Amino acid sequence: MSSTKIVVLQLKEIIYTSIFAIIGFILLMFLIFQFIPKNKESAQIYESGVYTAPVSLDYANFNVCVVIEDNKIASVELADFDENMALFYPLVEPTMAHLNKEIVKKQSLDVNSPDEANETANILLDGLKKALTSND
Repeated sequence: MSSTKIVVLQLKEIIYTSIFAIIGFILLMFLIFQFIPKNKESAQIYESGVYTAPVSLDYANFNVCVVIEDNKIASVELADFDENMALFYPLVEPTMAHLNKEIVKKQSLDVNSPDEANETANILLDGLKKALTSND
């Protein structure tokens, strides 16, 4: 009979150990899934093409374009922006060139604007965001 008592005590220890191991495994899996980055949900994937949106300044109306190739931003550019508009708004073209370089490099519209043309950059970035969101 005494050997039965030893087996029962060992069986309780095995049961307790296995329960704690299962709880530990579940907790570990929960923590792993909690801290895995969710890139698929946060990344915006666009189809290849040209996305445009109008931008209005005081005396000028033109379009901004975002060119997407292979789910990446290939370029951002001005459309319908002629020489007369460039005379009245001399910061628009250099600011768009700066934004093009930064946006293509970072693959995001969340870029820093140049200090000398902060307001112009904000207007152009709003147009670019509108172009990408209106054509989804």
